[in-house]
Amino acid sequence: MRRLLPLLLVCALSAPALADGAYFSESFGGTKIEDELGERMSGAFRIRIAVGYRRKAWAVEGWLAGNLGFMERGGFDSPPVACRGSGCGDYPDRGVPDDNSSALLSYGLDVKYIKPIAPNLELYVRGSVSRGMLDSMDYDGRGLGVGAGIQLKGKVPVAGLLFWPLFFCNCGPKMTGAIFLDDGFDFYRLHSDSKVKRPSIDAQLTHLTFGLAAGTDF
Repeated sequence: MRRLLPLLLVCALSAPALADGAYFSESFGGTKIEDELGERMSGAFRIRIAVGYRRKAWAVEGWLAGNLGFMERGGFDSPPVACRGSGCGDYPDRGVPDDNSSALLSYGLDVKYIKPIAPNLELYVRGSVSRGMLDSMDYDGRGLGVGAGIQLKGKVPVAGLLFWPLFFCNCGPKMTGAIFLDDGFDFYRLHSDSKVKRPSIDAQLTHLTFGLAAGTDF
């Protein structure tokens, strides 16, 4: 979270942005996972898609995300399973599944506050509410998040949506395009839906992602 502080300070001192419009974005990067979930899945590859609308310095954004990783020691409170390979001896009380891939899937809503720092260059801070679920186990729960980022935007040809090299030509109607870097933190408390009583687990996610956005004058 210390990386967010310089961005917050610059946002507070810079001039307001004046723009309105709808947009779509997609991003990808890495996630570090801590707390109880981090004991089983310490890292993941993150992908995210979002649709938003900006009104002057504020934007509201609905999104879907997946943090794709590997369960290092099997599921929480799971019974022993068939185990193969050299790693089985490390956990005599709990086998390691043949397929131990897992993902924390989530969806939510962001509110963003955006400030320009130079022509075509903006900083933003955001807060989010979300819901997350583990696809390999019957756990889900609510989450809260914060983040900050920087984006470089400009006018690009709409034809680039059909064939990406056309983004670099000066042809046809234009739309707003942007590239951005986002630094975020999310906290989830996940509860089991199983008939067998299991304790809740916490998950802290710190992620850094790179993304692309396109739309009207956002």
